[in-house]
Amino acid sequence: MKISVQLFSLREAGDLDVQLALARSCGFSWVETVATHGLAPQAFADKVAAHGLQVSSMHAALALLETDMASVIEACRLTGCPLVVMPWLPMGERSPTAAGFVALGQRLAALGDALRAHGVQLAYHNHDFEFLPYEGRTALEWIFSAATPAQLGWEADLGWVSRAGVDPQVWLDKLADRLVAVHAKDIAPPRMALAEDGWTTLGQGVVPWVALLAQLKTRTDLVVFEHDHPVDFAGTLRNSHSFLTQHLTNI
Repeated sequence: MKISVQLFSLREAGDLDVQLALARSCGFSWVETVATHGLAPQAFADKVAAHGLQVSSMHAALALLETDMASVIEACRLTGCPLVVMPWLPMGERSPTAAGFVALGQRLAALGDALRAHGVQLAYHNHDFEFLPYEGRTALEWIFSAATPAQLGWEADLGWVSRAGVDPQVWLDKLADRLVAVHAKDIAPPRMALAEDGWTTLGQGVVPWVALLAQLKTRTDLVVFEHDHPVDFAGTLRNSHSFLTQHLTNI
């Protein structure tokens, strides 16, 4: 089991060196990156290695994948990263129709084939809007309908699943054949953690993480902690890493 941290959580803490040092000092051996953080692939790989870290996975925007996949593939080769995740669909690119989400799935399927030829898996990371219904199915289901599990896996952000008002367990079961990684995010109780956009340290919120982690141990080998806007970077990371370590007992 890999316990990783998405470096987006630390974007306000300082430059990439600061982010990597924080991740390492708080107990993480693995990081999930935001592409190459603006660096050339070799410089990026060298910087991660210099901090004694490994790349579990890499977020890469759709535009980057479609215009400069070669740099993503090279960064994965240099770091041994096996998983690339399309993390976000900007508001202006979200279709109002089921057909639009099917078309997105087709684009991702082609990208997944290209990455797979280099030994890298492609996955889709959800927020909450993918659970809105379109012609009887959710956007997420329409996206996946256009790609096989080999072409497109699922990095399940269960914090956003919960914010969508649906049951994470139901969707983990429904899309079991897609699951390649989990984003572990927790939601603060109502009217709490307002300065942190309503997110909180893992295990201190309302998402049933103890129960979810108990069964995720047999469903995926990658759990990635994320907090969109932590106030206490080190405390949030350290306590969340401790929580994951405690409940993923097969690490």
